[in-house]
Amino acid sequence: MISEPELEDTENGPQVMPSVPAPRTGDGPQAPPAGTPGQAAAPETLAGRRPRRLLSRLPSQRAPWLWALGGAVVASAVWAAGLYAYGPAGPDLGGYRISRNLCLDAGLPALSAFLGKPQFPRAAVDEQLAIDRAYCTLTLMGSRRDEAKNDSGPVPYTGVDINYTLHKRTDPGPEFDATVTQLAPGGAPERRVMRIPDLGERAYLVTDPSRDTRELKVLDGQAVLTIAISHSVNYTADPATGEYQMPEPADFSGIEPVMVEDMRDLMDALKR
Repeated sequence: MISEPELEDTENGPQVMPSVPAPRTGDGPQAPPAGTPGQAAAPETLAGRRPRRLLSRLPSQRAPWLWALGGAVVASAVWAAGLYAYGPAGPDLGGYRISRNLCLDAGLPALSAFLGKPQFPRAAVDEQLAIDRAYCTLTLMGSRRDEAKNDSGPVPYTGVDINYTLHKRTDPGPEFDATVTQLAPGGAPERRVMRIPDLGERAYLVTDPSRDTRELKVLDGQAVLTIAISHSVNYTADPATGEYQMPEPADFSGIEPVMVEDMRDLMDALKR
């Protein structure tokens, strides 16, 4: 290692003195200069040109790592934006809660007055980290069944299915419109979809002409709700003739505002 030169005072002023004395002639054999004929050149060391060639290749070797690092930064930014939008505790549920018994929460007063009183209610509930689900099925039966002395004839009634899903981790909005109508086999009549204004965030009434059913589907923030009604018949053979008779189905004309009224009541009940 070469140290800094030292200054020494002389009669002619300070002189630069090397810190390492120059070798004297006769002190021993001297290494010939590189390139002397008949002598091999000394190998390059870490202080020579070989490390510089290694360093010169580093930028091209680092390029893939830089691209990978950039992609990781972008992915982290997208994840952070989603976390910021929903927060670590999940999205704002807008006051909605889980339903322990959807048949009790959905009293259906308007539909009951229109089609008959509720009978045979059955409810189910499932609570998960990502979603809460609740289901209710019941029957609306008119006065004919109440006045009948026996079940000898076919009795029409209306089947009601109510579904409620509360999304606690993801946004159901992008998939709601795409799944308003259910899949149907080829040749089935096209379902009619009507937009219902001023009900939740978005709402649609779907009519299936082949089965004369009505489905009112509502998206309200993180909640998705459906009330579906359909014609059904309790078939029993006439004991006198042994024949079945087809009763007149319930009249669903003008039922849209009735379903909307009960849906509003259900939405309010699930926020209490």
